[in-house]
Order: sequence, then C-alpha cells, then structure tokens
Amino acid sequence: MPTLTADYVVVGGGLTGCVLASRLKKSEPSLVIIVLEAGQDPENNHDVTSPMGGFALQGSTIDWQYPTKPDKGTHNRTHTLTAGSTLGGGTILNYGGWSRGDAPDYDTWSRLTSYNDWDYEHLLPYLKGCERLYAFDESYPENSHRGFSGPMKITSVNTSSPRRRYPLGEPLYAAWEELGLKKAAYNGTGRSQGLSEWFETWDNGQRQSAQRAYPLDGVQVLTSTPVSKLLLTEENGLSSTHSPKVTGVLLQDGQKVHARREVLLCAGSLRSPTILMTSGIGLRSMLKEKRIPVVQELDGIGANMIDHFALFQLFKLRSSNKGLALGHPDLSDPAFLLGLPTDYVVNEGLPRSLLEPALDEDGITGIERDALLQPGRCFLEFLVLYHPLSAPVPADGTYVSTSVMLTLPSSRGHLTLSDGPGTLPDIHPGYFTTALDRIVLIHGVRRMLQLMLNTKALQPYVEAEVPPPGFSPLDISSSDADIEARIRATGTAHFHTTGTCALGSVVDTDLRVQGVEGVRVCDASVLPSPVGGHPQATLYGLAEKVAETIMRQQS
Repeated sequence: MPTLTADYVVVGGGLTGCVLASRLKKSEPSLVIIVLEAGQDPENNHDVTSPMGGFALQGSTIDWQYPTKPDKGTHNRTHTLTAGSTLGGGTILNYGGWSRGDAPDYDTWSRLTSYNDWDYEHLLPYLKGCERLYAFDESYPENSHRGFSGPMKITSVNTSSPRRRYPLGEPLYAAWEELGLKKAAYNGTGRSQGLSEWFETWDNGQRQSAQRAYPLDGVQVLTSTPVSKLLLTEENGLSSTHSPKVTGVLLQDGQKVHARREVLLCAGSLRSPTILMTSGIGLRSMLKEKRIPVVQELDGIGANMIDHFALFQLFKLRSSNKGLALGHPDLSDPAFLLGLPTDYVVNEGLPRSLLEPALDEDGITGIERDALLQPGRCFLEFLVLYHPLSAPVPADGTYVSTSVMLTLPSSRGHLTLSDGPGTLPDIHPGYFTTALDRIVLIHGVRRMLQLMLNTKALQPYVEAEVPPPGFSPLDISSSDADIEARIRATGTAHFHTTGTCALGSVVDTDLRVQGVEGVRVCDASVLPSPVGGHPQATLYGLAEKVAETIMRQQS
C-alpha cells in the first residue's frame, strides 16, 4: 500500500479544515495539502442545498449520530448528538444561523488562559474577515464590528427578499416590546442583548458550505477516509528526553499519510480528542486502563465538554389563524423558504439577584464568577420558528415551535475512549447539572410562556402550548418544579459541542498540542469556555486566525 506524503495533513474536512486548507494553499500555491474526511462527499445529496431539506439531514448517513451514555441531569436519558460526517462538516447540516458571542465571551477565554491574543479585540479582525454582510442596518451605532468583504455572505431575513415577511413577525416584535425588550444592534457593538433581526448564511435559499465559501482548488481531498490515530517518531514518548513528534496519521484501512510540516486536527469536539487519546495523548489513568502506551499526559483531553442545552416547545395557533405558519397555502411563496422560518432572535441576561445564589450553590469563584457577573452578559437565546420542525404534528400552518437556549451553560461533560468496537467515544454530556443552568433555563422558559401566552400582541394568535405525550401543557401559572420536570424530561442540546481540547489546558496560544511537536488542533474543541450565539461565526474567525499564525510561523 503506497504511503501518501504532504506538507500539511488536515484531519477533518469540516468548517475549520476547509478554511485552513484553502487559506494555506492560497498563500503558498506550491504546498501539497491533503484533507482527510471520514464522511462522504455531500454533492449528490439533494437535501443539502435547501433550508427545508436540511431538516431531513439529522439522523441521515452524513450525520455521525453520536450516542451518549445515560445522562443523570436529564432523567438518565441517552441523547444522540448530531455532527457532520461529510465534507463541509456541520456547515452541511446546520440551519445557517450567523451570530457571534459577545465581547465578554471571548475576553473570558483570554482571562482564563492568560493568552492575551484571544480576547475580543484581537479576534475581531478575523471575525470580520470571514464575513461579507450583504445588508447592513445603518441605524447600528457602529459598523466597525462587522465585515463586508469576506468569503461568507451573510444576509438578514428582511433583506433576503422583499416578499419574505412572515405574518407573525409584527405581532411577535410587539410582544417582545411588551416584555420590555429593545432593538439591539446584533453584534454591531460587540453585544447582542435585546431584540434583533436573524442573520443567516443562506444565499438566495442555497446553502453556503465551508468548501463553497473557501474553495479547495489544488487541495487533495479524500472523502470516506477515516483516521485511526497519529503517527509519532519511534524514539519519542515519556521515556524520551525529547518531546513526542507527530509525523503523520494512520488511516483505519492501515494506510499511512505523512506530513512534512504539520498535522492539523480539525475533526470536531468529539473526534479530535478521540484521535489524540487513541494515539496515547490524554489522561494517564484512562490510557493505561485501555492498554494504550502513554505518549504525553494531558488530563484536559476529553474533559470540559460544553454544549448549548435548550428546551424546544410547540404552540398551537388559534383555529382562525392557520395562515400564519409554513404549510398553509397563504405562505406558499418560495421566498418564505429562503432560510430558517424565523425573523427575530432575542438574547437576554438575568438579574444579579438570581445569579449570585446559584453561583454560591455551585461554588463558582474567581475569574469564572467575575466573568459571569459582568453587567450585560447574555445567558439565554430565544427563537420562535413558524414551523413545527420535527414535532409529530402536521405542518399545515397550525403550529409554531420555539427554542430557549442556554448560551453560557456552566454544566460540563466529558468523553473517554469506548471499550466497544468502532471509533465512537463514550460521551457523558453532563447536561443541566448545575444550579446556575437550572435557574437560568427555568427563567427563560417562563419568559417564553409569558411571550406566547400572556402578551396582548400574541394572545389573539396563540392558543396554547402543545405538550409532548404524557405531559400537561405549560402555561404562565406553571410552577418552577413543573418547568424543571419538563426540561429534564425533554430538554436537548443544540449540538454545539465545544471545549474538549481546551485552549490553555490542552493547546497553547497557537493551538499546538502542549508537549507534542508537529500537531495542532483547530476546531470547536479548543474553546475553553462557552461562547454565545451559534458557533460557526466564531469558528470561521478562529480558523482565519490560526491560518494566519501558521503562515507567519512557516515564513
């Protein structure tokens, strides 16, 4: 079997892998770059291109469908985590939302790690550099926070088409105003608190995948090519006086791929730590238990698993108002299908009086506590979608769905290597295990119930919550215990897993694996603490930053 050799071997052809390969090749055309993607090429999958087709991708052949272990915080339920097993990764399966975290989210990374170049000020040029905002609201107080010439086209709902005006949009906006919300310049000032229009990556109803925005011309892309582990020089290891050095990767079929310069791990928050641990890099006790020779001890690999936990709900519209959600003939204009069927997003914080007792109960102190108590931190994201999504009800214009999402969850999970066959890790998600998450999400669900069922603007339109089978409907009189029980029984993640190869504990400021030469991790696993919004806007900027770092160091 012939051995392949490249200057850079990119493991994972998802979002960050495509950005790195594209940028490195463009900067130095003579480079030989190989991208190894475990999943298939999505080119011939017709559900990939359109927003509504995207709903069918979860649970499909291009979804890893990672199973978790029973999760204590959610009544010992097992969860199935969606992640892209395809060229383009999550950018093929996601719903296209484009929203960064707030400036303090990134500043917290810098404070936790003491890496000054990972604060908002230093990240902003890269966050701007990846985006091309198509329509900008001139009422924003500043536009120096947004990008207008990057490869990823970003469009607001209203500017995607003059015909894309969802009938419930105005009543919904008025209902939020009743609850005291003000219009926000979403990330127009580094802050997202308030009510703002939804921004997305759909381009005239077509998906912008990572490989579309960052072309892989001249890059050798191998799909359906899973990596087993890293190759290291034989003389390296714990007994050696030299740092272990990665020289390439071993594929699951036994073939070797060598890297003259570096291996760039971009396999995602669940695959990248798995590959490192399989290679002998990780927690010593776990590696010895699995009979894997310890190459480099790094306790943080697989730890610190973070996800945006949420409660999705279904609401029935009054019988006389069936023309307000997708599926009704009145909303048959194709413009309504140009993106996710929503128009506004709300981000909110909580009063300090609610946060401090929860932080006390959880024993959160120091930098983490100070960061969470900063004025203006957003702990919740609210969305109302004019479609029932995957709920077992007809999409006939009768139902809308909602999401209340924790943007700064304090619960943490972890993953380890599995004892069973195959390559999937044992995942212990640790959802909803802290007092802070409990207080915040109960508050958020109650806020959503007030919006949908107790505002003058929406009362003429919304009849009631439709509970899952076996549950009573929630309403504004529901107790905290009722809401908590529903969350534990039905809450799920937004599949925004991060943190398992965290900056500071696993990788250094240039995302090189600590104590190991020749390998970097560049994906969502390096995020050391939660970031609000939807991760792709952050990850494109992160990959731009790392690409520039590699180019500078190699020059």
